[in-house]
Amino acid sequence: MIYYSKGWHGLKILLQSSGALWPHGILPGLFSAGISLAMCVEDADTWVRSKETFIGHPYVYRLMAVLLGLAIIFRSNFAYQRYWEAADALQKMAAKWLDGALMGIVFDAGGDSTTPLLHGADWMRSAGPHPTTFHKGGPDHRAFFKDIVHLCSLMHGLAMMRLRDDSNMDNIVTAENYARQISCLGKQVTRFADLQQSLSASSSFYGESLDRSKRSQKIAVIGGLRPEERKALENDSQGNPLPNCARVSMVETWFMRRLIARQKFEQGESAATDPPILSRLYQVISDGTLWYGVACKSAQIPWPFPHANFVEVMLWLFTVMTPFIVNNNIVPMSLRLTISFAIAFTYHTLRATNDVLEDPYIPYGPNDLPLPAWQHSFNMRLLAMGPVSDEEYIPPLPVPDTSAAAAQVLESLAHKGPEGKSLDKKLAEVARETKMAKSKAAEVLEEEFSLNLPTPQAHARNGHANDSKAKGKPLKAGCFPCLPATIGASFVGPAKSHDDT
Repeated sequence: MIYYSKGWHGLKILLQSSGALWPHGILPGLFSAGISLAMCVEDADTWVRSKETFIGHPYVYRLMAVLLGLAIIFRSNFAYQRYWEAADALQKMAAKWLDGALMGIVFDAGGDSTTPLLHGADWMRSAGPHPTTFHKGGPDHRAFFKDIVHLCSLMHGLAMMRLRDDSNMDNIVTAENYARQISCLGKQVTRFADLQQSLSASSSFYGESLDRSKRSQKIAVIGGLRPEERKALENDSQGNPLPNCARVSMVETWFMRRLIARQKFEQGESAATDPPILSRLYQVISDGTLWYGVACKSAQIPWPFPHANFVEVMLWLFTVMTPFIVNNNIVPMSLRLTISFAIAFTYHTLRATNDVLEDPYIPYGPNDLPLPAWQHSFNMRLLAMGPVSDEEYIPPLPVPDTSAAAAQVLESLAHKGPEGKSLDKKLAEVARETKMAKSKAAEVLEEEFSLNLPTPQAHARNGHANDSKAKGKPLKAGCFPCLPATIGASFVGPAKSHDDT
């Protein structure tokens, strides 16, 4: 498919040779002009121009020209309908499969009230275990995103190969850096090589030329084709080659299996999605497969042979008859040759246009649907489903809370005694001068006086093992038996019972 520039009163289109099909009418036009030239010899010319012995009136020729024109125009209309229907089915197929991939990714993404767009696939949060369903196991959201885009890209790529009748798995490449090799915009430059290729008539319709075109227009897949995937896609269980249509169905099965496995057995948010909403995920994938079947209609069903054969017979009869009728009515030789060439050239060019439009997927030339470029566009849309516009908020590393430990130290220093009073004053002084929290001041005191801040311990110890009232209670600095475990034995104050605490 060519995106061409309009302007200069049509001169831009006239001077562009790439994709032009008029060269296909040159040889038939020259053939008709050659017959006209051969009829210019004296005896033949006299016989052809005689109204009594040859053709008295060109009515029959006009009728044949009208019938042939109607047949070609009829074929042109339906050829364009096939071309347009193929493009429409491909776009709808891609849209539905993209919807399925989108739902599979979004339904699995984590989030909370602070992330209105959920977690992006490129976020660090998506590269770790799910906070609530991590116990199920399975890959994290980022790895699941990669699985989905790979399988969806592979399914679409194999569909492209099926439509252009390409069974060579070597024509699948990894999507990385392949975009530069694709002429997505179809901006063609007029070159002599393009004109020379066009002058080769219908050589591009044959097998070897088609194989070269397919090898030069590879299908890019995100993640490429893995060895185990290629092994499963090339042959069946009996070792027989697998047809293209079965390959697409196989990858679609992998796609569905991956989504179901995520929902049933792995971590993520898929299982938390309401069933009526989750069912839409599988419905749109099924709709995409339906449009893939519609697209296959133009690839599997050629233009009816009886009509194509009849048009070719009529066209070549018309090509041979044209110079006789022209010579019968026109005397100047230059006009004879020009008109004979122009008539045959016009009809054969229209027929060549029909041949190209009837097969929109086969890479005959630049006029066919750009399947590699559309595959690249499909890949870009898949990859665009991962990032979100919100920036990821990375919370600072948590600071250990020592307020409880500092409270226990303060409580232990509340005992009467010179050591306790000294430490109590020192703690207040440090907190006041440095304007730091009491917990931080307690850490300073710990370093200066070699205090051991208390750590969470079971209360049933150091004399409490046989005390039924102490069992299950937290460690307290005010309890006499607990003091050796909190601030050390050297700072033990007056004994107090546990009930007093």
